[in-house]
This record gives sequence, structure tokens and C-alpha cells, in this order.
Amino acid sequence: MPPLASVQPRRRSIATDTVVPFPAERRTAQIRHCAGELDGLQGEDARLYWIRVCRELAEELRKLGSSENQARTAVLAFQDEVQQELFRMHHAEDV
Repeated sequence: MPPLASVQPRRRSIATDTVVPFPAERRTAQIRHCAGELDGLQGEDARLYWIRVCRELAEELRKLGSSENQARTAVLAFQDEVQQELFRMHHAEDV
């Protein structure tokens, strides 16, 4: 066994110090949940719910270390996925 003095300390890598959040547009359960909630709401209730969800997502991403622009881009991608899920929900009803 080598003497303790020869053991090299572990070097920290910048890459391991950075938290990369799971892409918002791939949070399938959250996307489906939001689409289902929005589908049951109308008018001001739907608008307020949507604002709350998007702000909470942006805040979560910022807390994980995303920049303002990264958080905004992720929220927009999430919004697109929710809109597509709403479309799929209603398109499935027509078939």
C-alpha cells in the first residue's frame, strides 16, 4: 500500500460542479399534468394557472443555476410541449 504522502488529492472539475437540470420540455408527467389542468380551466383561471406554472418552473431553473436566458428558453420549450399535448388531447377526441 503506498504511503499516504504519495496519494494525490482529487481535483475538482468544473463540469462536475455545474448542475444541469433535466430539460423542461422532456418532463412528460408535468407536461401532461399541466395540459390536463389547463383543459379544465377557462379564461382568467387558465391564464393565472399558466402564469404560476411558468414562473415556478423559471424559478426552479434559476435556483439550479440556469441563467435568465437559459430559464426563459427552457420555459418557452415547456410551453410549446404543453400546447402540443393539448392539441394531441383534443385531436384524439376527434378520431
